[in-house]
Parts: sequence; structure tokens; C-alpha cells
Amino acid sequence: MDSPTHTRINDSEKSEIGISACDDDSKKPEELLQVLPCVPMEETLDDFPDGGFRAWLVLFGGFCIFFSTWGYVTSWGVFQAYYQQSILRGSSPSEITSAWIGSLQHSIIFLPGLIVGRLFDVGLFRIPFAAGSVLIVLATFLVPLCRTFTAFLLCQGLATGLGCALVIPPTIAVVCHWWKRRRAFALGVMTCGSALSGTIIPIVVRRLLEVVGFAWTLRIIGFMLTFTLGVANMCVARRLPPIKPAGRIFNWSVFRNSAFFVYCAAQFVVSLGSYIVPTYISSSAVSAGISRTFAFYLVAIINGSTSAGRILFGFLGDRFGAMNVMIIVGVFVSALTMIWPHCRSVASLTVLSVFFGFTNASYSPLTQVPAAAMGSPSDLGFRIGILSTFLGLGTLCGPPLGGLLNDTRHGYAAVGYFGGGMLLVGTALMTVSRFLAIPKLWSKY
Repeated sequence: MDSPTHTRINDSEKSEIGISACDDDSKKPEELLQVLPCVPMEETLDDFPDGGFRAWLVLFGGFCIFFSTWGYVTSWGVFQAYYQQSILRGSSPSEITSAWIGSLQHSIIFLPGLIVGRLFDVGLFRIPFAAGSVLIVLATFLVPLCRTFTAFLLCQGLATGLGCALVIPPTIAVVCHWWKRRRAFALGVMTCGSALSGTIIPIVVRRLLEVVGFAWTLRIIGFMLTFTLGVANMCVARRLPPIKPAGRIFNWSVFRNSAFFVYCAAQFVVSLGSYIVPTYISSSAVSAGISRTFAFYLVAIINGSTSAGRILFGFLGDRFGAMNVMIIVGVFVSALTMIWPHCRSVASLTVLSVFFGFTNASYSPLTQVPAAAMGSPSDLGFRIGILSTFLGLGTLCGPPLGGLLNDTRHGYAAVGYFGGGMLLVGTALMTVSRFLAIPKLWSKY
């Protein structure tokens, strides 16, 4: 029997039929590993599950995080009204003093985002995440021991806000690891956790204050947060590997993207006005002669109305573009903020609270989406961190500035016009960022 004929294929023929250099028998095993074809990094990073058991489990963990953090923080209005009427009643002026507690709580969530986001990128996720969870619970149990404005500022303002800062930005980044095509929808579902707790907590606080007093009210909330944060720590997990930054740990080149820089500036201005109504609506209702019992429920009505808005605007963001949706809705939020001071009856305040909560909910699932799209997935945590810092500066200054304006002869009308004006200017800047990113009259972005 004739032996089989062996035909040697030259390199050019190898190239034509798709055989790479790694098929060359003359290569050593370790050399073959260096030349074997592999999937490019960007393709691997872009291979998002967009569903499946693990992705939904992570999303549920994110839901629990927002239930325990953002919903608790956005319930500040009910504490604001209570402190002004009781514990901090002797502070001068109490409107400005107590507003600093809430604004510090809000802003601290965002301000360390630059550092927290970058730590997430390089792999430091679990330890800061667990530490933040413990700090939130500890601060909540310590609030009943506070007696002075300074103690409340440090405990309920600084400590609670810092704990939230260690868990919220990484949670957003983790969810973005698992969802891309339906990212806005996923973030909308996640932020519904804050809508749920933002509805429950004001009602629970109001009832418990009458039944068990202030101290046990905070302790019961602390036990609730212990459970939800524990569940979240078991569910949330990153998908993409950490990066090894070449050179400097902070990649400031992201600011070379003019659209991203203008977008951050836009969100800073928006955040100056977006927390005005939730912060002051209860106290403005009391000053208008409405009962304190009903005034406490206005915050719950706002937060409850956000649930449908977060889901709907998350869906619309995936369909038409997150920034397009925010630009359109921002005009309505601005108008409602300016109308708010002129609502002085139960009916008008209820209607305004429903519409404001529904429209203002658009920012929760959509704010981070443009930032996630303006660069590589490897720098996702850093970009979200930068955006969070801009948001933090705005939330730190907005409510106290509103308190200063309320002390003038124009009262809450000046506060409403300030908040609405900032929202309108921020929406205009967002429009500029949108056209810098894609210079077309209509394009999904």
C-alpha cells in the first residue's frame, strides 16, 4: 500500500485558508500560547448577559441597596418637618439648620464617588461595600442618642451619607456589568427599591412617632435596614475583572470628551434644583395651614409616584435614548417646581406631588446611562464616580440655598423659582451635551 502523500502548505496558503501561525509545529508550547488567537478585550467586555438568573439576582441585590439607602435618604422631608417642629425648634433659623442635615446626607452619597468608583474599577469592591452597609446600620441606631444639631449633622448627615456613598456607586456599576441593551430598564427596576422604601418609611415614621416615640422609631428602621442590606451583600457581585491601570490611577483623559464634561456640568445644575420640592414640601404645607398629619404624607406620595415613572422612563430611555427623554421631561419637572409654592390646599398639593414624583423619577434610571456610554467599560466606575461628584456638589448646595431664599420676604415662592430655574438651565446644558455627542437633530442617545 502506498504511503499517504504529505503536501507542505506554505505561509501564504495558510493565510488563504485561515490557518494561523499558531498551527506551526515548530513553535514551542509557550510560544503557541502567545500567538493563539483570542477574543479582543472590548468584545469580551461588550458581551453583556442582559438577563438570566445571575443578572436578575444582582438586580434584586441592587433593588435592596436602593431600598436601604436612597429611599431612606429621600424620606428626609419627614424628618425635616419633625425636627423643625420639635427637636431643633430652638435652632435659628431652623429651616436652614435642619436643611443642612439633609443636604449633607444627600451630597455625601455622591461626593466620594470619584474615589469609590475608581476603587471599584481596580478591584476593591467587597470590603468597602460591606463597610458601608455596617456604617448605615450603625448610624441609624445612633441617631436616637443625638440631642444637638451638631450630633444630628454628624450622625444622620455625615455617617449615613458616607455609608450610602460606599455602596450606591459600586451597585450602579455592578448592574451595568450585567445589563447593556436593557440597561435603562434595569436601572429603573433597581431604583424602584428607593421608591418602595420612600413610600413606606414616611408613613411608618409618622405612625411610629405617635406610638413608640422617636428613639424606637429609628431602631425599628435600623433593624429593617440590617435585613435588607444583608440580603444585598449576598446577591450583588461584579462580572468583569478589575483593571490594572497603566500609570496614574485616575484617568483624567475622560474630560477630553467635551460631551461628558458638559453633561457633568448639566447634572450639577439639575441637582441644585431637583431636591428642593422633596425637601420643603412638607414644611411648606404646614406653613400654609395644612395639618402636620397630612403634610407628612406628601413625601410618601412623591416617592410612591416615582415607581411607575422609573419603570416607564427606563423603558423609554432604552427605546429613544436616555438623554433625549431627560431633556423633554426636564422641562416639565422645572415647571412643576415653579408651580409648587402656589399650591396651598390639600387637593393641589396632592396632585402636584403625584405629577412631580412621576416626572422627577426619570432622573433615577437615566442619569448614569449617558456617562456609561461615553467611554470604555473598563473606566465605567471612574466615569460614574466623576458624575457622582458633580451631583454631590449640587445636592450639598441646593437645599440650604433654598432655606436662605425662604428667609426672604418672598418665602417659598423664591425657593420654587430658584429650583425650577436651575432645572431649566441644567436641561439646556444637557441639550448642548447631547448635540456634542451626536450632532443630529434626532438620534437615539
